[in-house]
Amino acid sequence: MAFDCGGDMQRETNRAVTSSVFLFVGLALLAVLPKPAHSQSVVTFKTEDGLTLYGTLHLPKNPQPPFAAAVLFAEPEWIVRSTYDAGLAHDLAENYGIAALTVDFRGTAGNVNGRMFQTFSARDREKLQLDVRGAIRFLASQKGVDPKRIGIVAVGVGTNYALLEAAESPAVQGLILISGSLSDGARDYIRSRRDIPILCIAGTDDKESFRDMSEALYLSKNKASNILLSTGHGTTIFSRTEGLAKQVNQWFADNIKGLGAETEISFQTEDGWSLHGKLRLPGNRDAGTRVPGVVLVHGAQHDQETYYDLSRALAKKGIASVSFDWRGKNREITETRGHYGVNLSAAERDKTSLDVKAAINFLASQSAVNPNQIGVVGATLGTLFAMQGSIGDSRVKTMVMLSQYQLDAAVKQFLTTTDIPIFFIASTEDRNTELGSLADFTAEAYRLSKNKFTEFILYDDAGRGSEMLEKKDELEGMIVRWFQQKLAAAPVR
Repeated sequence: MAFDCGGDMQRETNRAVTSSVFLFVGLALLAVLPKPAHSQSVVTFKTEDGLTLYGTLHLPKNPQPPFAAAVLFAEPEWIVRSTYDAGLAHDLAENYGIAALTVDFRGTAGNVNGRMFQTFSARDREKLQLDVRGAIRFLASQKGVDPKRIGIVAVGVGTNYALLEAAESPAVQGLILISGSLSDGARDYIRSRRDIPILCIAGTDDKESFRDMSEALYLSKNKASNILLSTGHGTTIFSRTEGLAKQVNQWFADNIKGLGAETEISFQTEDGWSLHGKLRLPGNRDAGTRVPGVVLVHGAQHDQETYYDLSRALAKKGIASVSFDWRGKNREITETRGHYGVNLSAAERDKTSLDVKAAINFLASQSAVNPNQIGVVGATLGTLFAMQGSIGDSRVKTMVMLSQYQLDAAVKQFLTTTDIPIFFIASTEDRNTELGSLADFTAEAYRLSKNKFTEFILYDDAGRGSEMLEKKDELEGMIVRWFQQKLAAAPVR
């Protein structure tokens, strides 16, 4: 019997070479395949009543922190959290740079803890709010997550407990409610929080959920609130409506991520006052680009919080902002220098234009802000300081003046010599008992403005200064569009 040992050895050599070639090609292909832009891991956290709950955490890898985040709750008794893990949550982290935590409520899937949801009493169900609270706190504690910018997705009976916890949590900035139900407490929350947008989703064939989701939209006063209609119930709606998941995640990116990061700040004026305020940078800006910025100057009877809504609206459209308190107000009150409206001297008050100057300098110094695309908003007496503080500053490209205060010589010269567009807004009934009509002062400033693109809107019943933003719903959007147009320059890298 003869054995062809040489042939066997050659075949083994050929197989080894072929395997090496396949291995090399496989490794080469893996090297060029796109790498996941987020990490995914199973996590646990404890609720206030001691339960350990399971969830899945999706963290984006590349976005610069702090980044927005979402808690996505599966529907109790009906669907488990994995319905999100390959869909909404994966897409939020992978494509939008938003952290996402998917969670099963107690009594469902891995969180049964000895009792099925179907056996829960009414008192047991009320504890679902503790699950929401625990998930928010856990997510807010994660490295890189912005604890002030979290949204919630909830389904069915879970929507009610998501709303109730949102009423107590300053972290929650928006909610997506799917086939939900509403208690009286949930209705009260929606009605009272104009600043919180809500996206409702319902199947038109699911009559009870359709009724409650329509009511939620009706009760919400936020301009970004909306309703999306399909057929079916709960997360099964996504498989019945092409593109719905993308719509939902884009809404989340626009309204939660888009709010940007708000930071407490302080800065010095040239005459030694230390002022405090807030810097808000838009969340949807491209890495490495600089955005326009707006300095928000409040009026005599207000403080920086008067621009709470406007700063958020500006951020959603890609515009940074600084709001701050004048000298002598809130944290700026000092024993030696005085309290505005009490014992702050007129001479010290009249230097408030230096506060505006310092705010402009601070905003322009931010690495994310284009220093040559700055706008200024002023209200009532703040309009005078806003203009005085902008004299000779070529970085200021436009202004919005709400109820122009009586003009002094320096401001008159500023208006006739500075060629920037100004948006003036006033109301006919606005009179100062000592000085006269602020509507007349505003009309005078409009006539003096050198720029041909300056505009003037005169209402009959809008009130005074920043209060007009409360009385005229359309005004906020008009101001934001004004800055979008007038500060619309190519991004600076």
